[in-house]
Amino acid sequence: MKKVIFILIICCAIYSCVKNESKDVLDDLLVSYMAIMYNYGPSYTIDEIKTFAEQSSYDDDVLEYYHYFCGKIKLKDVKLHEKPQIYDQRIKDYIKQHLPMNNSNNYVFIDNFDDPPPVQILFKNTESENILSERLYSLLYRDWQNEGLFKSWYKSFYNDEVNIDQLKEYANLLAKSACSYSFTMRRLQNTSSTFYKDYVDLSEIPAELLLAIAYKESRFFPGSFRAEIYQDKIQAISMGLCHILVDADTLEIPDIGNQVVDMRTFELIGYYYLGNDYGKKNTFNEIDLLQIKGNFLVCAIQLGLIYQRLSEILKDL
Repeated sequence: MKKVIFILIICCAIYSCVKNESKDVLDDLLVSYMAIMYNYGPSYTIDEIKTFAEQSSYDDDVLEYYHYFCGKIKLKDVKLHEKPQIYDQRIKDYIKQHLPMNNSNNYVFIDNFDDPPPVQILFKNTESENILSERLYSLLYRDWQNEGLFKSWYKSFYNDEVNIDQLKEYANLLAKSACSYSFTMRRLQNTSSTFYKDYVDLSEIPAELLLAIAYKESRFFPGSFRAEIYQDKIQAISMGLCHILVDADTLEIPDIGNQVVDMRTFELIGYYYLGNDYGKKNTFNEIDLLQIKGNFLVCAIQLGLIYQRLSEILKDL
């Protein structure tokens, strides 16, 4: 996979994924509100966020998965979800055609999704990583055996079966990746927006919350996507583990979008923090976003910004 490595300045020392104990015990209400802002958008008032939380099950699901990864509930208490609808064959074909294969892993599935992001990242093993890997494996195995969404997505991309060793290795990769982003990112472009801060501290975001969001959005299949349709036309696509919103025109697929790249979550994070030019994908592109580490990175930045905004809102109450 051709890639220009863009070296970002990491603005603080690297921390352990669980070095700060507060990361493991985020208040349930805080997790709920962060999930709502992640799903609905970060610009709503606290009253609007509360209303969404009362009306939606999205935050309830994320909180349930967060509790599982924190060890507060057992696997039997985690709901199993069934088969998805593949919204558009063109998008699936585009993803499959652009997945990298560079023999980084003996398993094609993992090889397709284990590329590092085009950003200099220092990975650090943690004790919590091993615990999370065990919980991830148990969840993946349960879903595979019971025809869950992970298996449905997998079978729509691949013709083979996943074995136990492959599931364990994949669980290890997910755990390691989710625990990797405990540092501060610096904003690279000027803006009048109060949401895109000069610095975003990713150490505020627990690995367990990243995994909870990913399980809610994709059931841990990194090629998962959801087409966002407006006026009978695909205008945006939620892509990857955490279903990061990408403008349809960022992808090179005929007959979708409106021929103008609108600045959505991927385009904004890429511009302000990952070195992309405005409305471009010259450093961090949509295939980087499909990679496990790249998708977790973008999700962690978005959640870090949401955490900052929510903290400001709650402080002013």
